[in-house]
Amino acid sequence: MTRADPGTEGRHPEDDMPLAELDARARADAALRRIRAGSDPSREAFDLANTMNDEAVGRLAGAVRRWLRRH
Repeated sequence: MTRADPGTEGRHPEDDMPLAELDARARADAALRRIRAGSDPSREAFDLANTMNDEAVGRLAGAVRRWLRRH
């Protein structure tokens, strides 16, 4: 039996995905798994907050643009 990548044994596939490709719950779960695996909690929290903030700003900007197009 061969393993494709011995360094990723026991890892969840979402742990290596860019945060922007995951939904909010999956991002939080991935961050918790990385923290349990020894990652820096403050860095994980910072990255998670940044991603959520970027999404919120993007949604707000889109809403403002749609509103401006109508008026």
